[in-house]
Amino acid sequence: MTLQISQPLPPLASDEDRPSPGTAPPPPFQWNVCDGGDGWTCDPAEIAGLSDPPIIEGLLREREVATVVGAAKTAKTWFSLALALAVAAGEPFLGMATHRRKVLYLDYELKQGTFRKRMSLLSPDRPDGFFYQCLRGEPRLPRVDEIAALVEAEGYGLVVVDSLYRTGWLSEENSNDRTGRELTQLQTFTARTACTLVCTDHTAKGGGTDRSAVDAARGASAKGGFYDALLVLRPTDKGPDPEGNYVILDPVLRDWPRTQKLPLVSFAWTATSCAVEVAGEVERGESDATSTRILEVIDGADKGISRAAIVAECEITEGIARRCLASLVAKKRVFEFPDPRHKQRILYHSPDIADEPRQTPPNLAA
Repeated sequence: MTLQISQPLPPLASDEDRPSPGTAPPPPFQWNVCDGGDGWTCDPAEIAGLSDPPIIEGLLREREVATVVGAAKTAKTWFSLALALAVAAGEPFLGMATHRRKVLYLDYELKQGTFRKRMSLLSPDRPDGFFYQCLRGEPRLPRVDEIAALVEAEGYGLVVVDSLYRTGWLSEENSNDRTGRELTQLQTFTARTACTLVCTDHTAKGGGTDRSAVDAARGASAKGGFYDALLVLRPTDKGPDPEGNYVILDPVLRDWPRTQKLPLVSFAWTATSCAVEVAGEVERGESDATSTRILEVIDGADKGISRAAIVAECEITEGIARRCLASLVAKKRVFEFPDPRHKQRILYHSPDIADEPRQTPPNLAA
């Protein structure tokens, strides 16, 4: 079956796509200027009704473009998959009520078996209204307009794309001009399909250590201001269980009030389940504590990082780094091992939050 979208989305613009001299000019822009007096209202009920209906109360609305941002090993996929399954089931997510929608999850990174394993661990019952496709290894990846055609045909209300950098939709991540222009197609997608789109993304170089949530996504700064909702996952050593796995959810939301308390999210695995729950709250600003900054820097280092590099990256003293690292090692949030290329130097590495604590150093082969 060939799916068609009623109003095809415009293709990505590139320098090669721009009209050459002598070609016909584009059609005139269709203005729709509104009178402020006609649009104004003092009716509280009408004001409340001007926002799109919520999908997750206090977090996400219809037709929004959102992103889940986090450093490596902050369980972005586990978080996003738990969110998607909760919406498909109409079950609360992190204590927030959800409004049931048909969900499509497009995973660009995991193997089929790995995705099925995570889905099964997160969902205690057979999921209803949840659909997925693993796109790893596909010879050609879908364009945004092709996904829109599928959404219109099947009636999905929430689409999760994991991860943005694997889609090929951004030609140059560090260009504000290109990024802003290319991301606009995602807003066109949600406007035309009435669907909400959530994309996972990685934090900027250095883990976003001193960055606000708006600036945390890697690549062009235009990303931060583009999204309706940024859900930044920050690694932390806070939490009631010293050996537990926690992140701080640091959200920036366009159409919900700002809160002073941030959820402390726990991930607990058994052989047959994974529970994603709120384990407490932290004051806004505590997410930028020194230990959290150190964890973000270590998480961003694939092959381990020295204490001297951590000191330089975090702009802290040697003594503070030494004390924080000792505490993180004792809590098994960080592992230390000798650098095989320099026997007198110690390197630090974070285990994958979803795996057993790693006692051996990562593969340091070039």
